[in-house]
Order: sequence, then structure tokens, then C-alpha cells
Amino acid sequence: MYKNFDELPVMLSVAQAAETLGISTVSLYKLIKKDNTFPVIEMGRRKVIPKEHLKKWIESKISL
Repeated sequence: MYKNFDELPVMLSVAQAAETLGISTVSLYKLIKKDNTFPVIEMGRRKVIPKEHLKKWIESKISL
């Protein structure tokens, strides 16, 4: 779908973020619930993930 990280929209849906991370949406929902450092914004029942915050979160996990 997207060729690189820069092509992603500014705000990702859970499905888009899961695809980016290479996991299922169910796994991402579990991760969101388990890891309070995951960059998710809740707007009512909807959850969105800011692209730049996701990038920083990934980088912080890689550097461990």
C-alpha cells in the first residue's frame, strides 16, 4: 500500500498502524491496552495514531 513511512497519512487508523507494524489489528489493540507508552489518541470510541509519534515510539523500541 505505502512504499515508505513518509507516504503514510499524518494520523493513522488502528488498521493502518497495524499494517505498518506488520501485526494484526487485534494484536495492536492488545498492545495499546498493555503498553501505556504507545502513542494513541482516543477520540470517543475512535483511536488514531499520529505518524510522527509512532515513528518515535518505534525508534525508542529499536534502541532498547
